[in-house]
Amino acid sequence: MKRTPILLTAALAAAALACSFSAASGPAATETAIAAQVMTQLASQTPNSQLQTPSPPPAVTQASNVQPPTSNPPLPAADFTPCSGYNATTPDGQPQQGYGPWASRLMLAFSDDGLNFTRANQSLADQADVPDALTTPDGEIRVYFIIMCPEEVRNQIVVALSRDAVTWSYKATRLTGVDDLIPMAVDPTVERTPEGAYRLYFTSAPRDAGFEGARSYSALSNDGFTFAREEGERFAADGQMALDPNVLLIGDTWHYFAGGVPGSNFHATSADGLSFTRADDFAMESILMANGLAVDGGYRYYGFVQQRDGSSYIRSLFTTDGVNWTVDPGNRLELDTAAGLESAGVKDPAVTRLPDGRYMMVYSTIIQGYPTQQPPNPGGPPPP
Repeated sequence: MKRTPILLTAALAAAALACSFSAASGPAATETAIAAQVMTQLASQTPNSQLQTPSPPPAVTQASNVQPPTSNPPLPAADFTPCSGYNATTPDGQPQQGYGPWASRLMLAFSDDGLNFTRANQSLADQADVPDALTTPDGEIRVYFIIMCPEEVRNQIVVALSRDAVTWSYKATRLTGVDDLIPMAVDPTVERTPEGAYRLYFTSAPRDAGFEGARSYSALSNDGFTFAREEGERFAADGQMALDPNVLLIGDTWHYFAGGVPGSNFHATSADGLSFTRADDFAMESILMANGLAVDGGYRYYGFVQQRDGSSYIRSLFTTDGVNWTVDPGNRLELDTAAGLESAGVKDPAVTRLPDGRYMMVYSTIIQGYPTQQPPNPGGPPPP
């Protein structure tokens, strides 16, 4: 995939429903306003491999409930190793403004029932954001996400592979047929088609539209690593940016959700996963939809609520038909700073069912100690 010196679309990943505030952002800032702000900042930047880590990250411990199987087929050789810590400066040495993927960390949590999650205090990757998770029929666990470091995969979709949710191998992906789009593809969601192929839904925009024309596209792959873009667009909203697409087959209907409207979600449906018809915007208790999966008796979608102070927490909804939804009681996960690994909320959950029956959640948080203006009382109740 061709690398560009203009990191325009990194902001699509960073700001796709991002729990982010900067000195220039007020409590009334919307997700799309934040997106535009971060995109504008990155438009003038050039790649830089320098990593800013004032102090080593806290030691990561392995959760006692994560027990690897006694034997597993070997993972493929890694293409890269994620960086550790955040990047506090732009490529030209200026302080980063606000929370983008350069400040974000992907963390793991596990559950027996898909509702009550226990942190593993395990970082999957730093300077990474907008994860999507799935488990293949042969038991391989895959997490797709955007990463900003190391340089060879900067601002690209990558995938972490595992068979035990403890040991991970990191692979690059390749996407062809995108020469007419602004570089690059971000906000990955990968679903298996009924035929067994991997379909990637991603955010980009036509070159002549710029980032203000952000919309959803798709690409197909036999192996989940090399994708060929499919013709046409999957979803676009006139005059608005459609960010962070996520798609789930519910019964015989593919349901599409995306961000761009504060406290609400774009919603569309399709019989084939390609031709989507827009439905009414989806809004329930201000939950921003992130990822869903089939569970016993129906389907569960995970999302997050972004509070007015910039903090966030993770919730979930249940449906049997994609039409009638119920918000599950309580929160799935809230900010916990005790281990020194999280700050400014938890968001963008991706959940998959592991071969041993447990649920694994990958979620995003801001790396503790990142030197930017913090939201007041992160993780606390919204201001009056």
